[in-house]
Amino acid sequence: MDITKENTLAEIVTRNPNASRIFDNYSINYSTEGKSKIGDACQTIGIKAEVIISKLLKTEQSGFNRLKISEWDTDLLCDLIINNHHAYIRRNLPKLISLSRHLVKDFKSGELLHNKLSQLKNEFEIHMQKEEKLIFPYIKRLNKLINESEKYETPPFGSVANTVKVIEKEHRNAHKELILMNGLLDNMISEEKENTDIRTLNEKFMDFLGDYNFHIHLENNILFPKAIRLENKIKNKHSIIKK
Repeated sequence: MDITKENTLAEIVTRNPNASRIFDNYSINYSTEGKSKIGDACQTIGIKAEVIISKLLKTEQSGFNRLKISEWDTDLLCDLIINNHHAYIRRNLPKLISLSRHLVKDFKSGELLHNKLSQLKNEFEIHMQKEEKLIFPYIKRLNKLINESEKYETPPFGSVANTVKVIEKEHRNAHKELILMNGLLDNMISEEKENTDIRTLNEKFMDFLGDYNFHIHLENNILFPKAIRLENKIKNKHSIIKK
């Protein structure tokens, strides 16, 4: 894949998932800001785009298998997100909360971090339930309707396009909170670099942030655009039949 400053972050990670690691290392937000061009993103963080592009090209040549997730249908994408990434959050966020509890007494930022993680757990559960009980089942139904003559019915939430705006806003808010938490961890590390509890929590938190970024990339930049196109195609198909 040729990469120029005009390529978007989303298309780079979609073609080569290994690029996500490099973007994470440089705090380049490809998940909720996937439409940004790599040249603009690099300018924002104050690093030459050529440096990042060179690293990306080396990663592509490393021989890692590419996951052609962009070619998956919406059913498989929904299942991947639920079984891998939603499960990851439910399994690992409680562990982060437990680890952060040990830092509450010793660090000014510890209590704030602990409270933010606890609040995020509640918000994530509501968000994931919304996707699992409403949005994803509707997207799966769209996949069936495209080849069937069953009558299309508008869902209670209106359309995928309208709902995606709400979902993506929640993604952005969660990402901002995670970046704030990352900053709190950095402050604690600077206060006491040798504290093993902080280092353990920071390591697991960075793993969590990396998984979250790729999780949201799958939804914002692959699943939702596919679902919107599918919904529009079905609406147009049923409109033509009605006429």
